[in-house]
Amino acid sequence: MRRDVATLVLASAVYGFSIGCVHSTRFGLHNVIKFPLLFLITGAACAVAYFLFARLVGGGSFGFVDTQRLAMRLYRDAALLLAALAPANWFLARTLIPPDAGSLHEYPMFLALNVAFIAAGGALALFRQVRALAAYHPWALSRRVITVVGWLALSLLVGGQAAWTLRPFFGVRSIPGDQTRFFLGSAPDYRGASNFYEAVGNVVAAPQLSADYTRHGRGWD
Repeated sequence: MRRDVATLVLASAVYGFSIGCVHSTRFGLHNVIKFPLLFLITGAACAVAYFLFARLVGGGSFGFVDTQRLAMRLYRDAALLLAALAPANWFLARTLIPPDAGSLHEYPMFLALNVAFIAAGGALALFRQVRALAAYHPWALSRRVITVVGWLALSLLVGGQAAWTLRPFFGVRSIPGDQTRFFLGSAPDYRGASNFYEAVGNVVAAPQLSADYTRHGRGWD
């Protein structure tokens, strides 16, 4: 278990540094702390939720220690997959056309690419646990799939809010780093959302931007 935690911390720090460098080395170093925190907080919170969901689906045969072990390996695997992409990601971060006062240029592409990386890495690591579950319990495939899909939904809900609290991870190079707090916490974004779930709702039904947010460009915190 300790080796899994150490691997998780190191791999997530490497990937976090690569995405922070889209703004500056300073942001990259911030992410050496923040990205492992994101993984550890999400993993710790989800371990309990995973256990309860597995008990609901599979009955009383699934132990809490088993769930903790699988959860830690899940986040370790996801971090390793992302760390493998870190060199290419760092190269993109340092060579794309950076945003300026007039345009974001290639910055949105970098954001979208990394969201896809994180989603794919997490999904692949999670569905790998379908086979891992079979090593602990002779469940039917359908039951293992239901369990893992439920775990995926829980991961998105918990991880999304954790990432919202710990943001920013990327930053916009045209906004000096000393003007952005280390953690933005519940500070509202440019659409007024103060948590992850409000932000998702605003994407579905976008509210009108206030003049203050539009004028000062606070949407890119």
